[in-house]
Amino acid sequence: MRRQLLLTTVLSSMLLAGCASWFEGSSQFQPTPLASIKPLQALDVKWSLQQAAPAGSFLPVYESGDVVSADAEGRIRSVDALSGKVQADVALKRPLASGVAVSGDTALVGSADAQLLAVDRKSGKILWQQALTSLMLEPPQVAGGIVVVRTNDARLTGFNLADGKQQWSVGNVLPQLTVRNNGSMRAVGKEAVMVGQAGGRLDIINPQTGNTLWQGAVATPRGATELERVTDVTSRPAYDGGQVCAVAYQGRVACFEARNGSLLWGREVSSSRGLTVDARNVYVTAEDGSIWAYDRQSGRNVWKNDELKYRNVSGPAMIGRFVLVVDGEGYAHLLSNESGSIVGRSKIGTSGPVNQPVSLGSSALIQGQDGRLAMLNLG
Repeated sequence: MRRQLLLTTVLSSMLLAGCASWFEGSSQFQPTPLASIKPLQALDVKWSLQQAAPAGSFLPVYESGDVVSADAEGRIRSVDALSGKVQADVALKRPLASGVAVSGDTALVGSADAQLLAVDRKSGKILWQQALTSLMLEPPQVAGGIVVVRTNDARLTGFNLADGKQQWSVGNVLPQLTVRNNGSMRAVGKEAVMVGQAGGRLDIINPQTGNTLWQGAVATPRGATELERVTDVTSRPAYDGGQVCAVAYQGRVACFEARNGSLLWGREVSSSRGLTVDARNVYVTAEDGSIWAYDRQSGRNVWKNDELKYRNVSGPAMIGRFVLVVDGEGYAHLLSNESGSIVGRSKIGTSGPVNQPVSLGSSALIQGQDGRLAMLNLG
């Protein structure tokens, strides 16, 4: 286990370092210089605020007109989404290991001493807490009154949202080597939670029971060495229009029929950074920073953009009809969903890697590894 954790830390550090991955050899690739563009769409920073630099997955969430975020020092903030005005600022006085899920006025976070905390996000009162089997390194998911948690030992556990009572717990076997997973679960309404797994697997589970509804192979581990066989789904799957799509590091992007898990198509691409979808395409940020678009129905490659290679590019998010990514130098880029050309750009003030943006229609939330939280709007 010690070897596994050590190598996981090394691998994740190499991934976050940006220029090239551990498996691709040289890390001497230089970021592609930004070419000048003729802006066709304005992109504005509506507001931003600085928080403590996170150590894991601290994605903000939107709830009833508020943006709710947590940081590694144990602060939970509720910010008015329109103005950026802080509505509530709660200091738990205990460090956190992962970001927040929200249901109404209840915020759910994982502490650095392996506790799941349910907190009133306005008063800071701890409503209940439960001991976990290991650290929680990604935000929980809430579905149908159940809080679904994944811990670092690969165990999935469901807790009652109202009182914190454990409802079920399911263990999973980890491969000897894994890439650190900072967030590959996503709830779909009240009926299902999509869970990206090590080894290239996608599980769809029933949040009430923990039972697996179906499993899909996003990618299959292959190669002669343990390093070559690391094939993990480390970013959040996407669900839309009866399709579930996911992407694996050192693997491929694949889409499935949501009802029964039938594979619709798969294409080779390596990504730990993530994907998003619109009505027509699936968009993926590859490990080298190139952006790919695939037709949702056939898997045909629609376009590829290489202008941001080796720039530590985030996973993509939709903002209006455009594809948004943020690079490691703090530039947000708008790409045409039809051609992949860059049609807008804005300096947003982050430094270093940025988590995958959170789409809010014609706006998007950005949280950098430096702790800066920003709301971007189409101008």
